[in-house]
Amino acid sequence: MITELFRQPKYILTITKLKHIYDALREPHHAIKVFKYHYRRVSEPAFIDFFSKQWGCSDRDIIQAYTGLTDNAPLWQEIKEKLSVYPSGYGLQMTRELPCLYLLIRLTQPDTVIETGVSSGASSTYILRSLHDNNRGRLYSIDLPPENLPEGKESGWIVPQYLRNRWSLHIGDSKELLEPLLDSVGEIDCFMHDSLHTYEHMLWEFRTVWKHLRSGGLLLSHDVGANDAFLDFMQEKCIPWSKYRVVHVLGGFIKPNDRKRD
Repeated sequence: MITELFRQPKYILTITKLKHIYDALREPHHAIKVFKYHYRRVSEPAFIDFFSKQWGCSDRDIIQAYTGLTDNAPLWQEIKEKLSVYPSGYGLQMTRELPCLYLLIRLTQPDTVIETGVSSGASSTYILRSLHDNNRGRLYSIDLPPENLPEGKESGWIVPQYLRNRWSLHIGDSKELLEPLLDSVGEIDCFMHDSLHTYEHMLWEFRTVWKHLRSGGLLLSHDVGANDAFLDFMQEKCIPWSKYRVVHVLGGFIKPNDRKRD
């Protein structure tokens, strides 16, 4: 704890931009949330270490997860090459957080994962490859196809065929599809939001999925700094500030066992 008090401010200085300070000064009431968001942004190893300790993962578990990440380097390179069709090189998808996503799924060993937002399928591929390496689990994805998909391509077009046996892809608005999907699959182990990043939509997804997320399950959200939905939801569910972390712009926390929080 003491070590973190010294290490974290130093890390914050390396990632904080003038824009962050300007935004906080422009909206003083927002300054505390901005601080909370940036204070909990950590490096990739620290992000994985934070969750692996809560799950009680052994050193062997962690080493195996990192080994799997390295062994799959050809697949990651294939994804990168496919995404090069976009001028930006990523096509409005998460990219920097993908290794952490793979590692989290390897370590938590989920049976049921739901994600909203697929686009070309980079995050879906990382999740599916992790489930494949775990030899357990299924991914349910919901996507409202973005306009920037390459001509003639569909949602998830980069997902390899051999990984699709663990995948159920649902095309449409999560506002229409998420609740029926949750009702059909029952309890889930992990949820990741990466669809429409408006305050209302993000908060709605978090609230909708919460009662289906098992105690000890993982809630993840991309672009947690886009608005206050993530932090407001944590406050609504009495999640302590110390219980979440952010890597780049992917935030997450583990659902407490206290049933009164549902």
